[in-house]
This record gives sequence, C-alpha cells and structure tokens, in this order.
Amino acid sequence: MSTDTAEQQRAHRLHAWQIELIERTDRPDVRTLAGSVTGVNQGENEVSIRQDRGLTWLYRMWESDRRPGRFHLYTPATGRVHEITSRQAVLLRAARWDPSGVSAPEGPGAPDGASVSEAEIDELASLIMPFDGPGWQFPDLPPDARLEQPRVRVLMLNPTEQCNIRCTYCYYGGAYPGTRPHRTASPEKDMVRAAIDLFVTGEERLEPAQRAVYFFGGEPLMAFDQLKESVLALEERKREVGSRLENLIVQVNTNGMLLTPEIVGFLVEHDIYLNISVDGPNHDRYRIDRRGKGTHDRVRERADWLAENWPDYFASRVAIICVLSAPLDEGTLYRYFSEWPAALRALAWDFDLLLPGGEESYADFQQMFAEQRRVWDLFVASHRLPYDEREQSGRYRFAFSHGFLHRSFHRALNQPERDGGPQLGHLLGVQLVPGNEYLVLGSDGTLYSSYEYQSPDFAVGHTDRGVDPLAGVEQLGMFRDAVQAGSCRTCWAAPMCTVTVPEAPFRASDPAGTVREKVAAKQARCMSERENLVQGLRARTDIEAAFGSHALRGHREDWARQAEGGSRVDYFNG
Repeated sequence: MSTDTAEQQRAHRLHAWQIELIERTDRPDVRTLAGSVTGVNQGENEVSIRQDRGLTWLYRMWESDRRPGRFHLYTPATGRVHEITSRQAVLLRAARWDPSGVSAPEGPGAPDGASVSEAEIDELASLIMPFDGPGWQFPDLPPDARLEQPRVRVLMLNPTEQCNIRCTYCYYGGAYPGTRPHRTASPEKDMVRAAIDLFVTGEERLEPAQRAVYFFGGEPLMAFDQLKESVLALEERKREVGSRLENLIVQVNTNGMLLTPEIVGFLVEHDIYLNISVDGPNHDRYRIDRRGKGTHDRVRERADWLAENWPDYFASRVAIICVLSAPLDEGTLYRYFSEWPAALRALAWDFDLLLPGGEESYADFQQMFAEQRRVWDLFVASHRLPYDEREQSGRYRFAFSHGFLHRSFHRALNQPERDGGPQLGHLLGVQLVPGNEYLVLGSDGTLYSSYEYQSPDFAVGHTDRGVDPLAGVEQLGMFRDAVQAGSCRTCWAAPMCTVTVPEAPFRASDPAGTVREKVAAKQARCMSERENLVQGLRARTDIEAAFGSHALRGHREDWARQAEGGSRVDYFNG
C-alpha cells in the first residue's frame, strides 16, 4: 500500500498561478446582456453555454443539413439527443431571455434577446437538465493511486531511431517542442527484454484483453535484425510465463521502401501485421528523402510488389496508412486510393490528421473542416445500402477509414446516458494512468507514457528499475488540473471528448510563456474535436431520419463487440 498522502501528491500538481493563468486564457467567448450570461466555444458560432437562475446550462443545438428546418439538441448532462422545434432553437440561440411571455420571432437567426414564458424555460430545462455550479466537475485521483503493477495495453518498441527518409511533419524531425530530434540510436537487447517482461506478465486478468506490440522508429526495417530478436524475445517470454495472449497484435509501421523477401517471409511466419505509409496525392510534398526528393514511386513499387507476391498476407495483414495534410482534397484522395489496384486488395486503409501537439498547426481550420464534411456526407449517404452491401462499398470503406470519423461517430452514437448533474466519471479521453495505456521504450532504456513526447516530462521509469509507481499519476494530476481550470469545464463535448494527456501536456515546471503556448495548442485541438463530434451527432440523426434506426444497428453491435474484448483497469468509472 502507498504511504503517500494527498498533500504529497498535491506537490506534483500545477501551481496556483498556472491554474489561474489557464482560467484566464483557455475560456469560451462569454457575453453578458442585461444580466443574462451566454457563451460560445472557440471555433463555433452557436450558443452552447448559459447561466440562468443560478444554474449552468450546457448543450449543443444544430439544424439538419439534409432536412432544413429540422433541429436537434444534444444534452451532455444526460447523453441524449432530442428533436426540438424551431421556436426552441431560436430560444437556445438567444443571448438573453426575457421571461415576459411575449412570443419571440422565429427563424434561422440568433436574436440578441428573446421573450420566453416560464413554461418554455421549464420545458427546455427538462431536456437539458441544468445544474448547480460553474461547470463540469472532473474526478480527482484517489490518494492511493499508483502503478504498483503496471498493466500495459500497448508496448511501443523502436528498434532504431534512424530513418532512411526525412518526412517534414515527423514528430522526430526537430520541428515540435518537447519531442526528440532525429537520431541513430537503438536500445540494447537487455532493455528490450526488460520492456517485454513488463508487458507480458502472465496476469490472468489480462489474458483475454486486446493488446498490441507496435514497432516504430525511425524506420524499424533499418534495424531488421533487432526487430527480429525482439519478436523472438516476445514469443520466448510468452512461453516462460505460460501466456497465450490470443488477442495480441504485433505490428510493424514502415515506409515500405526496405521490404525484401527475407523480411516479408519473417513477417508472414510470425503473423505480424504491417502498416505501410502512403500519403496519396500529397506524398511527395512531405515524405521526402535526405536529398529532398519525393519517395512516392519507390514506396508504391514495394507495395505493389508485396501485393503481387504475397496476396493472402497482403489481404489479411497489410494496411495502408495515409496522413491527411494540407492542402486536403478528399475527392482527389478518394480517386487515388480507389484507382490503385493494390490498395483495393489491402486489409484496411487508415486516414488520419497529423496532430503535432505543441504547435499551432490548426490555426486555419475552415478548408480542412469543409473537406471533412464531404467525408461525413459520403458516410451518411452510404447507409442507404443494406449492411452487407455497405460493408463492401468502396465509398463506405473510404469514409469509415478516416480516423476522425469513426472515433467521433462511435462516441456520438454509443455514449451512455447519464442522470444529469455536473460530476463526470472520467477525464476526457483518459482511460488509464499514464504508464498503463502506452509504454514506449526509448533508445537509452527510458520508459515513456507518450509516443510523441519522448522527453523527461513524459518519462515513467527505466528498464533497469521498472515503472515509477507515481510518475504517471503526477502526469495525470497536472492534466486534471488543466482540464478543470480551462474551457473543458463548460464544453458541451466533454463527456465524449477524446483529448488525452499528451494533447494538453501542462507541467508544473512550465513558465508563463510556455503555459500560454500550450493553451493555444490545446484550444486548436479542442476546435477540431468539437467539429468532429458535432458532425458525428449530425450523422447519427441524419442516418436515422433518412434510413431508419436499423441502419445504425451494425455500428452499435461493433461497439459492443469491442467493449467485450477490452480490459478496463483504470481508476475511473465513466
């Protein structure tokens, strides 16, 4: 048992002046009009925060794109979605309520003030369930929270930090604060074995869980001998402790240029998944070699070669990974992948936005959001097909391969209902104390809780001494302080949010300027999160209205199957 007191843990949290600075800088646009207080989150133009009669109202309202004049309301205190009248939409947009009972004008505008009856307020309150206090209350950490026995779900091994190309957006290219630069270092054998020992413990509770070992880099195939030794050490460790780990995935992430018959033979023999990075039309803009030349043709040649010579392996174990980057043109992207024969034969596609924490890379969202909405429209329209046909549809496959879409849609569709009140049972996207969810092995044996931030701020131990029981708790405590102090407290998206510790990496050692920089980066991430979640809610209601509730059944069943295969070992109950 831990002897650390709550006061000792408090010493590892943010300072009072940092919390006050976050409160002042990370906040929505709040307007006070004749005693009424309303707020709008950054990047949005809909009122979603209201203070009325001493209560806090949090909600998100939208008009259907497919059925103009039809309005829906998401109520985060309950997790429910309601269809509402145009009159109620006008009231929810209004900056001020005048409870005189005189009817307010109806229409698509957002008037400064609206006359409203007590009955109308009561009806809206019954849907939204406003609560006492200034906003959400996020759970604090139990005073005895510590990682006496880490239960790692994902182990990330870098056989080498060396790489044969120089992607300009790479986390390890020196462009982002708090990340390591490009290096040629590799971990020692005993470090790899120690990390594997922490991952494969033989604990019965973890045997049925979905878990993974990922090989990253640099380019992991530049150190194929070390990669091979790591895989064999993993299999040996499983035999030593009598662990089957039937739901374990071993995966190599590569640029594909170094694939050879020997390497592929090993991957096939040991049933290893392979992710090949191909950025489609933008590939040569960002994925360049050391001479500044594009690498697209070389990568495509190796992918085509693999698909031709190992068709069964390619169809069952190989995914094509695409980073979505500016300028984003989803129509061109779709044509690229749908007209590439090898891509059509791959197991999966995975398209996702680059999220370089610490940089204001999302300063201009509008073009990106417009392209993302085209994907949402394609996704909704594909539900006119029966489930089996939809699963085989190239357009559906393209849309649902976008990481931002399936994450947000599943959150919007499968959020559990709540009984109201400000108390949330989780910390945004956090499920586990850092050091449990991901464990990343650095080249010097340091263990990190973040793939992106291999820096002292995210160190959780070392292979020569294991995981520090309190390191992840300290990281989570500072994250919790920042979340409770900032705009998350009054954000309608908080119950569904996927933001995690590396995306709000505040530290007690941060000076004021660094705090402000991190606030700006977090606000940009939050804008993207809210956009995706509201599109997920729109898609949910549009699909049901156009094609019936049965069109959503397959998604709910998929979610249930994933939940059955998971292993929640966290301190939170949300």
